[in-house]
Amino acid sequence: MTDGEIRELCHRFFDAYQDRRVDELAEIYAPDCIIWHNVFGRETTGAENLAALPKSYAGQRRRTYDDRTINTFEGGFVIQYTLAGVQHDGHRGALWICIVALCKDGKITRIDEYMDSSKFAAWAGRGRPRSES
Repeated sequence: MTDGEIRELCHRFFDAYQDRRVDELAEIYAPDCIIWHNVFGRETTGAENLAALPKSYAGQRRRTYDDRTINTFEGGFVIQYTLAGVQHDGHRGALWICIVALCKDGKITRIDEYMDSSKFAAWAGRGRPRSES
């Protein structure tokens, strides 16, 4: 894949995630895609990730994947971004995340996701005063 193809795949992936297009995400994941989450310290399959998305999406009114900084390398990309979320009660929060992804034949074959789990409760509006919306 060229640098441009990898960047396009990266944006397509995050746009689909943001817009909750699970069917498109299924097309982007390679059939044997693995996703490793530092927060949980374990790997999941692409199919397990897709199955968990509806419940995950239900937790927020809206999510956006902002401030995308993408660096590519042969066979993949590193992206740093801000995950901004609006909870159902209006609380707004942000997480800063880094992902390393491997790509082949126009699909993502592996994702290693890194985020600071100590910020997750504040992002979700738990344990902090509610912000104005």
